[in-house]
Amino acid sequence: MSKAEINVLDSEIRAQIDSEHLTEGALFGTVPQKVLSDDLIRSLENLGWVKRDYRDHPVMEPPQATLDWDSLSAQHRDEVLHAISHRLPQGTPWVGNQYAILEELIDSMWEQRQDEIRILLNAWAFAAAWTGHPDHNDRMVESRQTYYFYTASMRDAAEQAVALGISAPPADDDFWVYVESLNG
Repeated sequence: MSKAEINVLDSEIRAQIDSEHLTEGALFGTVPQKVLSDDLIRSLENLGWVKRDYRDHPVMEPPQATLDWDSLSAQHRDEVLHAISHRLPQGTPWVGNQYAILEELIDSMWEQRQDEIRILLNAWAFAAAWTGHPDHNDRMVESRQTYYFYTASMRDAAEQAVALGISAPPADDDFWVYVESLNG
């Protein structure tokens, strides 16, 4: 394999991953080593995959990221409230309806950003699975989601996109017009 081929996701590798990855069970998202050539295994390792030589079922484990949507929502809320505290005059009281409206604005912005993040992640990932959250047994569905990526660089870019998604809106965003109107 030439240096130009290392760390490059070609259509052959992508097609093999798409057709061979496991879609059920504890090894979801992995690719059985028995269906891969030695060259392809090396290519996957160069792309950030990990070789797992389980005795009964050796697999290649893809780069992955698990997102706790509840935690990301709380982080987003904290980022926005922190930005508000720096942007508005000191001592601005947030009570009653003002605070309820502010919370609705933040929640609405998060829902939109969460949808955008999910669309982006689904475009980069070849598979995704919902997993329960150990602290929220009553919310097994839609609390945590694991994304399986073709390459480590795709996972890293996705994680950066998520970090940007939880940040407060930029100074020229319409959100600030609404916040300032609440303050008036």
